[in-house]
Amino acid sequence: MIVSTVAGRIRVRSNSLKSRSFAEQVQRGAEGLAGVAEVRTNLAAGSVVVIYDVREVDAEALESALEALCLPVPAARRPATAGFSRQLNRATKIGMVASLGSAVALGFMGKKKAHIGFGTAFLALAGMHIWRNQRTLLR
Repeated sequence: MIVSTVAGRIRVRSNSLKSRSFAEQVQRGAEGLAGVAEVRTNLAAGSVVVIYDVREVDAEALESALEALCLPVPAARRPATAGFSRQLNRATKIGMVASLGSAVALGFMGKKKAHIGFGTAFLALAGMHIWRNQRTLLR
């Protein structure tokens, strides 16, 4: 985060600072800190330079405050429905593998009715899989 410190000047670098909105938020926050005289952001480099008065503020306290400002906000959590959808997809895929394997094995063993039952279950699960993923499977 902090890449250089000289008395009266601190440079902070972060990939998050390449975002204009995040850099502006950090700049506003840094300008509100006690003893800060000037704040410059560079979006291309992803950096912030803070010029401060060494007589008014402790360098270590300012460094800590700047690091706290430059920490990116954690991403929002996924909605709860994504968890159920993922579980349903996983169950469908496991069911397809299990029913296909069973149908093939039962076919070799000569158990015709069980072979047909597991084959039908596989076709139902495969149809469900194709229906749920039709946007990506059938382009």
